[in-house]
Amino acid sequence: MQKASRNLAAILTILVALCAYPALLSAHLKLERSNPAANATLEAAPPQLQLWFSEEPLLVMTSITLTGPKGAVKLDKVRAGGERSLIVPIATPLDPGAYKIAWKTAGDDGHTLQGTVDFSVKAKTAPASK
Repeated sequence: MQKASRNLAAILTILVALCAYPALLSAHLKLERSNPAANATLEAAPPQLQLWFSEEPLLVMTSITLTGPKGAVKLDKVRAGGERSLIVPIATPLDPGAYKIAWKTAGDDGHTLQGTVDFSVKAKTAPASK
């Protein structure tokens, strides 16, 4: 009887752990939206990139790059944008074509997350003046 009780206790422990696992995963930072939006086709180039997350991203653990038809695009310094977001101004004009934002950051738990956002631009536009 003791062996059956131990087996039942072990099974219940495993079931509780499995039920808690999705909650633990959802506690990590996630990208919620971006501007430009994923897979957007823009009439004109945006003056900046903005990424919103499910929790406040750690600026010191953040990197954002932008690549396009001619390779890497020069960006200004990444800064906190409020509302759990990051903003990075685009320092040079964008040519028409496909672009990829690559980002890497972490939340309060220190867990690093990375991803990409694709968008395209129809017409060349100079970045906004500072």
